[in-house]
Amino acid sequence: MTSIMIVGLGRVGSRTLKYLRELIPKASFIVVDTDKNKLVEVSKYEGIEAYQYEPGILGKLGEKVDLAVTALPSSIAWRSILELTSRCVSVVDVSFVNEDPYILEKVIGECNSFLVVDAGFAPGYSNIVAGYAFYKLGLKYNIEIAVGGIPEYPVPPIGYVVTWSARDLLEEYTRPARIIEDGVVKSVDPLAFIKNIEIPGIGVLEAFLSDGLRTMLRNIKARNLREYTLRWPGHISAIRLLRDLGFLNSDEVEINGVTIKPIDFTATLFEKKLSLKINDIAVLQVSASGDTLQYRETALLKGSIEDPATPVFTALVHAYTVKLGVEKKIKPGVIAPENLYEYKEEYEKYLASKGVVINKESTIQQ
Repeated sequence: MTSIMIVGLGRVGSRTLKYLRELIPKASFIVVDTDKNKLVEVSKYEGIEAYQYEPGILGKLGEKVDLAVTALPSSIAWRSILELTSRCVSVVDVSFVNEDPYILEKVIGECNSFLVVDAGFAPGYSNIVAGYAFYKLGLKYNIEIAVGGIPEYPVPPIGYVVTWSARDLLEEYTRPARIIEDGVVKSVDPLAFIKNIEIPGIGVLEAFLSDGLRTMLRNIKARNLREYTLRWPGHISAIRLLRDLGFLNSDEVEINGVTIKPIDFTATLFEKKLSLKINDIAVLQVSASGDTLQYRETALLKGSIEDPATPVFTALVHAYTVKLGVEKKIKPGVIAPENLYEYKEEYEKYLASKGVVINKESTIQQ
């Protein structure tokens, strides 16, 4: 019987567990989290052992499983990945870690194990589509990814609601975005260039450059490669105003003897004012072109208050990647999602079975 360890029962990890129990019904699970209440709840199900996290526990439990599945905040995920990979445990990770996973190539190679990183929505399925366009279709001139989790309608005052860390959200507007332009990796101001993108079934959305290419900067040698984040029209001008006024600055300021960072103050206000319960939509569009062929793929998932689209889409990709690992379809080494393009049709069928609407267009230009 296959044994799988899941580390983290947050918004994504809990759903990944749910989908894995459907995808691999004969598997047994070891679940690790810091929250006792969550552990009590999942331990009610047959075939699940629950453990509260403590230092060193992942390495010990890793000896009992076929692979580990990590779904942790980026600030602590890398430590868990190191603990597991050092024990030769294969890992499928969905955390947005800052560290370069390729520094683990040597230890993972010696273990003959694998580490799949960024196995989620975007990065994740966005990489798989980009890898398919680049490697399978040979579209190496221009690849443009546009992705966003947005409310189903533009909610005043800025057309957005906060469904995840407001601090991390605000950093998207201040962190330089890495792109490839004429074959050269460049870092640019994310709000320096704004464009409109029409999404079938949604309408026209605004897009700003974002720093989500990650492993693709290494693995996809397109002449031009960019990722955009999508928002409802009017949102970016509001954010640009806040940034220009200094509300997104990380430098400390003193107010009446109290020292604060303006971005922390703004994030606190966002959490208070914009944490509304509204249905959402996960939107992804990848456009790619070569000498004569143009390819465009759009994926949409409409969520609910109980099951928001972005964590659901993320968990679906996460779970299916684990299934590929269990089926021994993932090669040893550090594996980025773009390396899994050959299984794109499998991902498509699974996502479609869970309500994701995928449309594809190919055009040949003379």
